[in-house]
Amino acid sequence: MVTQKDVAELAGVSFITVSRVINGETNVKEETKKKVLSAIDKLGYAPSFAGQVLNSGRCNTIAILTPIPFYISMRSFYLMNVLSGIEEECRRNNMDMMLSIAPEATGSASYDYLRPFKQKKVDGIIYIGLRQIPGDMLNELKKKNFHCVVIGDRPKNKFVSWVDTDNFAAGYDTTKKLWEYGHKRIAFVGLKKEIYNSNITDRENGFVQALKDLGAGYSPEEYIVRSDYDSESLDGEIFTSFSDWKNPPTAIFCCTDTNVPRVVRGLKKAGLKVPKDVSVVGFDGFINETNFYMKIATNIQPFKKMGQEAAKILFAHIKDGELKKQTVVLPVEFTEGESLRKL
Repeated sequence: MVTQKDVAELAGVSFITVSRVINGETNVKEETKKKVLSAIDKLGYAPSFAGQVLNSGRCNTIAILTPIPFYISMRSFYLMNVLSGIEEECRRNNMDMMLSIAPEATGSASYDYLRPFKQKKVDGIIYIGLRQIPGDMLNELKKKNFHCVVIGDRPKNKFVSWVDTDNFAAGYDTTKKLWEYGHKRIAFVGLKKEIYNSNITDRENGFVQALKDLGAGYSPEEYIVRSDYDSESLDGEIFTSFSDWKNPPTAIFCCTDTNVPRVVRGLKKAGLKVPKDVSVVGFDGFINETNFYMKIATNIQPFKKMGQEAAKILFAHIKDGELKKQTVVLPVEFTEGESLRKL
């Protein structure tokens, strides 16, 4: 096995100099650094993980923790795109990443997801939401002073940084756009209140506030339909009884693209066509023409950018343990589609 001593002998430098180069220290002349890197390349040397942690206190690895399952295609699309941004920043900073999938239901497993921290296998954690990061995990992160950045949620404590999108503004602007397109009765498909998701709550609040500001002659809450992420009810009784609504909506704003296919299917069962009878818009950017029969008008979240920003913040925390909480809010882009028409 090649050792640092072998590298030092080939490069004609001291063992300590090799260690400084490996640990990224700046007090090494550029010419000397090139000799060491050349020797490392020729010998195929790889630093000992345990030795690296012992020498620098860091292992150059971060953990990714998420409750998002791989087997649900639309949600995994979100996860893969966020991960692509994180991975890009990891390569740029010579960092590795370790992925763990947490159960969606809190308390359903006793596995200790912070074990990699306790064993000093990772330097920090990025939590990719949809579900709120568990309170007991937040408490332990604070107690142990672990570095953490959350994507897609906004923890209300003073030590966990987060990256999110402006969901309220996007909900407001989308509703206003539908109104300007002639849709004066707009329904909103949201989540059941027992399902925590602050982003979708913000989208709903933007929808409600927009209709109030536009002077809608009805209570926006009367046009809110609730389901879970994959509810069968959306293509069941809710839309088969669509004609029973006193003033049926001409447009439906889905809080997430995962509900769009079921909404379209439900409208079809009710004898209604999209967009001839009812326009449909979504949110997230999960759907495209390769997995649906039409281009859906939707709001596209900058998933890759979210991952990049979260990784940048985490690396800054790792380098400076005293860095204060950082927050980033990114805009959401609305895109037109065949599912939306002007009246």
